[in-house]
Amino acid sequence: MAEQSRPPASGATGETRTHVARGAKALRTRALMLPRVDGVVLAEIFLVAAVATVLIIRTYLSATGYPQVGGDGLHVAHVLWGGLLMLTGLFVLFLRLGAPSLRLGALLSGVGFGFFIDEIGKFVTSNVNYFFQPAVAMIYVVFVAIAILLAVVRRRMRVDERTALANALALFDVAVNDPAAGDTRQQVLSLLDIADPDEPLVPLMRDRVLAVNATAAHTPTSWQRMRMRIEHVYVRVADSAWFPRAVTILFAVIALSTIVFTAFIFLEPGDVTVTEWMQVIGTAVTAVLIAIGLFALRRSRLRAYRWFERGILVDLLVTEVFLFYDAPVVALIGIAVDIVLLIAIRTASRHEVALDEALSTPSLLRLGL
Repeated sequence: MAEQSRPPASGATGETRTHVARGAKALRTRALMLPRVDGVVLAEIFLVAAVATVLIIRTYLSATGYPQVGGDGLHVAHVLWGGLLMLTGLFVLFLRLGAPSLRLGALLSGVGFGFFIDEIGKFVTSNVNYFFQPAVAMIYVVFVAIAILLAVVRRRMRVDERTALANALALFDVAVNDPAAGDTRQQVLSLLDIADPDEPLVPLMRDRVLAVNATAAHTPTSWQRMRMRIEHVYVRVADSAWFPRAVTILFAVIALSTIVFTAFIFLEPGDVTVTEWMQVIGTAVTAVLIAIGLFALRRSRLRAYRWFERGILVDLLVTEVFLFYDAPVVALIGIAVDIVLLIAIRTASRHEVALDEALSTPSLLRLGL
């Protein structure tokens, strides 16, 4: 009788509860395996930081005569500093919210991993030999394996409705509580465009994010102001008639310089060493990838930028690593140039994605996939 006296639930309310229950259950079944939509980008920051750290450490130690920190029987190996930096990076990820903390954590962890992997020779030899020659190849294999893994993950990344909703939920708190998190709000809206429109949370989250966008007194941070200035300059320059020609000339010069560099290796007297062969292979692959990008430039800037980026990554992960042992100062300059080029290409790619309204999947591309 008590049950009969209760007012019947409305059809809408019952249906909403059913959708929420099903959605929550679906998310729970794969919660541990759902990918981060920005995970590959963060891992690439980690990788570039690790490679740069190894090159900088080896250059510094070579220039200073391999000093040791410690005395009276003690030696503070830089692998310990690596562990401390990785711990610091993890605590940044654990204790802080937002995209800046993710990038900072990835950067610190990458630097720490570079300190760690640089001393691999000590851990695979009985006499703790830092100068163990195969250690260079081991470091190289580790970095290349990470790069290949990230390329595979990026290629196989599929943001379905469930993944989009889960990532939007992860970013929602920062999006609505941080007035300066305009980029995060845009990312949440892009994810909600992919999520199931019948999911009751989707319109609620979208309305809330749009309301914050409309009412938030957005005061850009120093980093955001600098990035907006760079974006403004890029938009003005990219609209110039001479821009495609300038990009073609720049990367044609880079490709030709790699070919000239390879020619000088064979012109030097004596046999070509293993490290020189690896430099030749790296420069040849870089030149080919840049050439493909130059041919693609007429059809699509974004596609050309992707090929340029691959070429620079090969130079960073292969050529500069082996060049260090023959010319450390030149390698250090090369790594700095590569990092600047990567930052420039990534910035240009983001804006080409935002400006290209004819792309078939704009929401996915706005996420950087």
